[in-house]
Amino acid sequence: AGLNVYEKDSCAPGQPCRCVALIHGLGDSALTWDAVLLGRKKAVSPPPGTLMLAVELPGTEGSAEGDYAIPAQARTVRNALMTRCPEWTVAGNSLGGWVSAWLALQWPMGVRRLILINSAGLDDPTGVAQETAAVLSEPTGANMKEFAARAYHSPRRAPMRVWRAVAEVIRSRHPERVVAALRLEDLLEKKAYALRMPVLILWGESDRVLPRAMGEGLNRLIPGSRFEPVPDCGHLPQQECPAAVSSALFPPEG
Repeated sequence: AGLNVYEKDSCAPGQPCRCVALIHGLGDSALTWDAVLLGRKKAVSPPPGTLMLAVELPGTEGSAEGDYAIPAQARTVRNALMTRCPEWTVAGNSLGGWVSAWLALQWPMGVRRLILINSAGLDDPTGVAQETAAVLSEPTGANMKEFAARAYHSPRRAPMRVWRAVAEVIRSRHPERVVAALRLEDLLEKKAYALRMPVLILWGESDRVLPRAMGEGLNRLIPGSRFEPVPDCGHLPQQECPAAVSSALFPPEG
């Protein structure tokens, strides 16, 4: 499969192991899950007996290039996960949520629980999602500064040279190749009904990158799913509100 992963493993040989996969979004990387993996910023540390893998999607940060269509990316992730554990909790943010949903559709026996975090995957008649994809396809210092203002509840102030550096990093991940591979037939409107595992939809309420209606639409389409808004949080809850994400991954009842 050739996917790079960041790994945190507290599983003991011969003991039960809870396996958790984290999937980043368009133009992002596995480092987006840093606080969740390491239990920082008030996030709950992964309990003992947990294997956590933050996956670098194809073409990102050293992962091999490949077919960038959403179902193909999901198959590549599945092939990587199958070698480690038979069952997974899978959490995906933004485009990574779309990939995660396809992973669960393709591998229902392997995905025991699904967490969609400000997830893409439905048609957006407002055009906001398409605008986001266009911006990330051709990142510049100016549009990355504007993107951050829409993505975060509390965006950082930074000089333009920082935003130009951010744009360069995102360009190196070839988001335009992923956007070029997006297909209408891969949207989830006519497929989400088949997701039968427990599904939680977390939604940072301050997100102006994807409309809240997308999360509410997923909630309507996925049988038995739960929609949970996250206040004071934008498009990337794993960065701004990691405690909410870790609580969803590791609820008190397990």
